Amino acid sequence: MDLYQKAANGAADQELLLKSGENKYPSDISRDGHFLLYESHGPKTQGDLWVLPLQGDAKPFPFLLTMSNEIDGHFSPDRRWVAYMSDESGRFEIYVRPFSPDVSAADASGAGPKWQVSYGGGQEPRWSADGKELYYLTLDWKVMEVDVTASPAFQAGTPRLLFQVPRQSNVVNGNYTVDGKRFLFLAPAGQAGQAQAQAPLTVVLNWQAALQKQQ
Repeated sequence: MDLYQKAANGAADQELLLKSGENKYPSDISRDGHFLLYESHGPKTQGDLWVLPLQGDAKPFPFLLTMSNEIDGHFSPDRRWVAYMSDESGRFEIYVRPFSPDVSAADASGAGPKWQVSYGGGQEPRWSADGKELYYLTLDWKVMEVDVTASPAFQAGTPRLLFQVPRQSNVVNGNYTVDGKRFLFLAPAGQAGQAQAQAPLTVVLNWQAALQKQQ
């Protein structure tokens, strides 16, 4: 599996970005369009996070290369941070590390600073549009929200439960996305038609205000 890009309007053919002997899975592009974050499984390590510059010499460089699985990386809106999943503790949790185009070998080996965001298991981190919250899924498919600040140093608050979602099967990541106001989830395989016939879809508007009233 190699990395390609194609115009969203389908007007042009796909363009090869990176070809190599390892399978590669793109997870995010920085908001400024300068860097592509992707996952690759190396011959001596497990899941690793790499960065492909989309300008200049376009030479990929490692963001995290350890003996643990680091997958599903996502840039913060300002590109200063990367949230990702890692099983370094024995189960997947959500962590955040600073991002720089000049990642040192020591930082890429896991020696750099990091902050753990989830406790009790976490998967699929997503940033809010303004970078002030991080969302993730628990291992039993609850959506959690964490307040974060990045100045003068990164800090993460206590995770809060937002809602429960139906469990997916046979999907590693990419189950949902957030546009700042709404969550979009994949329907469980084989259940979309049943859900439409048996249960109404409930849309919660202005849920952030309702959450503040409960605090």
